[in-house]
Amino acid sequence: MNLAPESTIQTDAPPVPAHSSGQARQYHARLVMHEGRRYCALTNEGAIWLTAAAGCLLQPAVGDVVLVSVTGANGYILSVLERGRPDQTAVMSVPGTLQLRAQNVEVCARSELSLDAGSDLHIKADAAQVDLDAARVRCQALSLQGDALHSRWNQRVDIAQEHIAIASYSETHLGRSTRRIAGHEEVTAASFRQSATQDWTVRAGTATLVGRNRAVIDGNSIQIG
Repeated sequence: MNLAPESTIQTDAPPVPAHSSGQARQYHARLVMHEGRRYCALTNEGAIWLTAAAGCLLQPAVGDVVLVSVTGANGYILSVLERGRPDQTAVMSVPGTLQLRAQNVEVCARSELSLDAGSDLHIKADAAQVDLDAARVRCQALSLQGDALHSRWNQRVDIAQEHIAIASYSETHLGRSTRRIAGHEEVTAASFRQSATQDWTVRAGTATLVGRNRAVIDGNSIQIG
């Protein structure tokens, strides 16, 4: 239970005035107590227990000045007119499912925007554009699927404990390439061809060339040893 400081509260429901036979009265009132879904407000009729109306999206808090509507012993908070503590976090809440429909929707945050979607987040659009100075994505598993993927970077670094690439056709164009393999490398292919326009050098502690049917070394000049 939340109480406002220095407030005298009458917890019993006030007597119903004679003129309140179904006619709604509206007041500006200050909330002095909060218990569950009910709020206690000080009005001209005394202390009245109220509940937030379905259309009151900004959730009231103790100390707020609100617009209330009272009919008999029942009352509702229609809207929050003035917040008792402007620095307190404002909460917009509705029960059930909320749908927001408009021609255009803009969300602007000066400092930070946090989104908590619970167990699932679904985004659907014909096209999307995201402009960021820096981004960091962390996930246990990431799956990407589509018809085409194009990425372009000035610098790219990939680090993986295990890397498997599967493609029906692969082609790589490099200005210069250096590969350093600390362990073992094995290439298996039905047909394998290497072509060097200038020079080709192989250095090994032990070099073995095996041709199952035939091994050919051909050139204008051949030097062995």
